[in-house]
Amino acid sequence: MTKPKKIPFLVVSSSPYLRGILKFVLESYLHTEVTELESEEKALLYLKNLDYRPSMIIYDYVPNAYLVEDFLIHLRETSKTVRIVVLVDKVREEGRDLLKEIHQITLLDEYELPTNLITETKTYFTDPSFLNHEEFCRIDVNFLSILDGINKNLFIRIGDSKFIRVFNEDETTDILDLNKYKAKGINYFYLKRDTSQWLLDQIQKQIDIFLKSNNFRFVLRGANESPVKKFEQKILRISDEVHIDKEFRDEIDLVVERIRASVDKEPKLDLFIKHIKENHDQALFFNYKMNLTSLISCVLAKNLEWYSKTTMDKLVYASVICDITLAVRPELLRFKNLQEFNLNKDNFTPSEQMIFLNHPKDASNLLKTYFRSAPPDTDAIVYQHHEFPDGSGFPIGLKADKIPPLSALFILANDFSYYFLTDEEPSMDDFILKCHSRYDYVNFRKIVQALIKVRKKF
Repeated sequence: MTKPKKIPFLVVSSSPYLRGILKFVLESYLHTEVTELESEEKALLYLKNLDYRPSMIIYDYVPNAYLVEDFLIHLRETSKTVRIVVLVDKVREEGRDLLKEIHQITLLDEYELPTNLITETKTYFTDPSFLNHEEFCRIDVNFLSILDGINKNLFIRIGDSKFIRVFNEDETTDILDLNKYKAKGINYFYLKRDTSQWLLDQIQKQIDIFLKSNNFRFVLRGANESPVKKFEQKILRISDEVHIDKEFRDEIDLVVERIRASVDKEPKLDLFIKHIKENHDQALFFNYKMNLTSLISCVLAKNLEWYSKTTMDKLVYASVICDITLAVRPELLRFKNLQEFNLNKDNFTPSEQMIFLNHPKDASNLLKTYFRSAPPDTDAIVYQHHEFPDGSGFPIGLKADKIPPLSALFILANDFSYYFLTDEEPSMDDFILKCHSRYDYVNFRKIVQALIKVRKKF
């Protein structure tokens, strides 16, 4: 059997993550050898010392990069038979002038990766001997280490056609284990072709976040994961920030719209609480809390005559977003205040502790970044939802006189939800009694009085 032709490719990008994506795409769809270089300077030196030209050069264009003009001129003058793919987001005019002089250049939008690159390579390499139809696709160990737990069958190659499984769907790839394989000279693992396509689909969904962030780790889960795991993969931690993908953002907008419509119909608070108690399900704690906080906060606002669409929207958005990064961490979500957390924090790793302590800030940043439809200052309500009037809250430790009225209302509503979801025998009278001691501060007393009015309708 004749071995497939190997097509040499050159990938030039300062980002190891992008180089990894490009290499994986090319090696999944073509019989190709890919050389990765991180700068125009190294690419120039590499091309000048080659006795042949690559079949395709893929360049992650950066307008002000060192030697970028020299690199492009070299391509124009010496690589007339080479297909050159340039990845761009927005190209400045001076960049366009340089690029348009190279007739063999094709511009691809970075935000359409990897689909557009697959289409482009299939257009130019139509010879069947170039196309990779093998059952297994290889994946570079360095790129695999970027992926956050692939949770798929993973193989190593023994000989020409024998593959041995080294990870399965019940395990998570571990960087230390990968380094052990690298130390043995194994630079590639292998995935089944359908798994390779699944991985490319995952990359496509997350590429917009990846391109905006450094130190990105793709959050990948198996197709058969529980709903909780599928929810978790929508929340991405990148360095010190959290991000969400577009699909999940749209889902949250729909949840806000649904709850907002429900609040407008003024559902009975007592009936909703009765429903929760009769259908007690620990897995739904986040959903129950989100809905109950929305309902009680809006009911209190109406009793205070703070009823406006803007106010209601603020309260609903805050209710949905404030604990979003704890949605799949029930062991952390159940701590209603800093005192409870401090009593139990030794049961958690330092990183888990930071997830809890940072969740008001993380949720506030998500709201500002992704939910432009939320009214102004909603992020402040989210950021302050664990503050407490005596200064014992977090993340800042604000005292009552520094807590704005709507944040004060939301803090009490948040407390209300925790009480009715966690107390074995909750009652409105008992909670109001607790409020008289907890919230005996000027800007909270009016809210407690509104709660007393609500009790009469309970």
